[in-house]
Amino acid sequence: MHEIKKYTQANRLAWNEAMPHHQEANKSKWDDRFSRAGYSVIQSPELELLEQIDLSGKAVAHLCCNNGVELMSLKNMGAGKCVGFDISDEAISEANERAQRFGIDCEFIQSDVYDIAPRYNNEFDLIYISIGCLGWLPDLPGFMGRVQSLLKTRGQLFIYEEHPFAEMLPSDDMVDMDPQRIIEPYFKDEPYVETDGIDYVGKKAYASKPMYWFVWTLSDILMGVIEHGMQLKHFSEYPEDISTLHSRNQTEGPAIPLSYILIAEKG
Repeated sequence: MHEIKKYTQANRLAWNEAMPHHQEANKSKWDDRFSRAGYSVIQSPELELLEQIDLSGKAVAHLCCNNGVELMSLKNMGAGKCVGFDISDEAISEANERAQRFGIDCEFIQSDVYDIAPRYNNEFDLIYISIGCLGWLPDLPGFMGRVQSLLKTRGQLFIYEEHPFAEMLPSDDMVDMDPQRIIEPYFKDEPYVETDGIDYVGKKAYASKPMYWFVWTLSDILMGVIEHGMQLKHFSEYPEDISTLHSRNQTEGPAIPLSYILIAEKG
């Protein structure tokens, strides 16, 4: 647990440092959009799958919720109790402020996902995971175990994430490199350590506090689900980039997997 905390607390500090940059670039945009009743950021292909699940009145938790725009969207789509958890104090502050300002009934809680209070066990019909969550987690099996404990029986896990294959490819800022050249290993035991900022919103460069990014394979993700008593119900892969890092690979050359949706159910 001490080793996990080393990573998660470093990432907490890095995200607290990054969020003011994100807010400078995007806060007024989100305020404007959520001032419109019923606004939602949820789009195809996840929209159709979430509509099939039918969120009406269901209790939803968004883990690694960042500034809360996806969870507020799910609430506007008809979900019942909505709780977002994120390690960043700054992200949670922004989410709560916006939800309160526009009367969107969501609760946002600052918490390391590994430390979510036991009172939330067996509380949720749906656990929602969106782009940019799993790579910040130093212990994927432990995370899947926490997901399983938060879900009600027959509750579902919904993941819409960057495809692990994309982790091997150059990002868009590597402009002189073939975007489809494999430059990183698929199997990597140690995290990447970054200190060059994470303002993927406003693209502001700054020297940041150290942060740790973990690469998980598809087998890591699928076995994490299976080994914690959840049954795979749906898995689909897409050529669309949802990471803001691989738009060149979406538009150039043959279609390759850049994102995926996984749905699993607690037995």
